[in-house]
Amino acid sequence: MKKRVLAFFSRGRWLQLAAQYIAHPKKLQELLTKVSQYAGRKGLEKVGGNIKLLWHYVSDVATRRYTDYNTHALLLIIAGLIYLVTPVDFLPDFIVGGLIDDVSVILYIVQSVREELQRYENNRCNKPLQE
Repeated sequence: MKKRVLAFFSRGRWLQLAAQYIAHPKKLQELLTKVSQYAGRKGLEKVGGNIKLLWHYVSDVATRRYTDYNTHALLLIIAGLIYLVTPVDFLPDFIVGGLIDDVSVILYIVQSVREELQRYENNRCNKPLQE
């Protein structure tokens, strides 16, 4: 099932939507608000730390606290966050086990952009945190 979920994500409209969110800062801020509300849902405990890291990455890029970012990584991360908060995706969130696909996508994204996230975390460690 994991392969089918990732194929659904990869060929979906998620990257196109991510580009639209980047072009509209207000939409991006709304997405971040939804993600922060959504991240604590039961069933997402396994990836809660990852979601928080992705949220901080996008937030810091959006507020220009992190400017040395990889554009492809940013698109992929935003696409994954859009997928996360979209209730009707590969497995609709309202059915039992409906968050399994969300977990798979988040883990896939973190793995795919691991080097960029490491660079980001190193950059964050060298600056005072502002939350």
